[in-house]
Amino acid sequence: MRKFIKFLLVVALMFGGWALAAASLHVVRAPGTMLFGYVPLNVQLIPKNTLTFRETYVDVTRWSVADVEAHNDFVKRLEQVNKQDLLDQAKKTASGGESQPAGTVTVQPQKTADASTSKAHKSIFDFGR
Repeated sequence: MRKFIKFLLVVALMFGGWALAAASLHVVRAPGTMLFGYVPLNVQLIPKNTLTFRETYVDVTRWSVADVEAHNDFVKRLEQVNKQDLLDQAKKTASGGESQPAGTVTVQPQKTADASTSKAHKSIFDFGR
């Protein structure tokens, strides 16, 4: 019986650790390669601002400008950790890298200066700030 209880405790700690890791990291798959072209995909681990299961795995390989605008908090976090180059493909489609169908209009959102967006968000990983 003690072995069974120890086994349950180890399994609970293991799954709890995995759950905590999933809640604290974005796993971002971006276009490109890793390790000087030896790995044919690009996967980055980005720490989240808060512990949440929202946007734990994000595949940005086929994102467009509309997707970038829909995930504003995620894009801001990428800018905070200087990983905005992961969204270069979506920015290229906005600047004319791919042709748009006739009659479509690209609308740029206006920036407003309100108090909630002007504050820098503290991360759970910002120990010295």
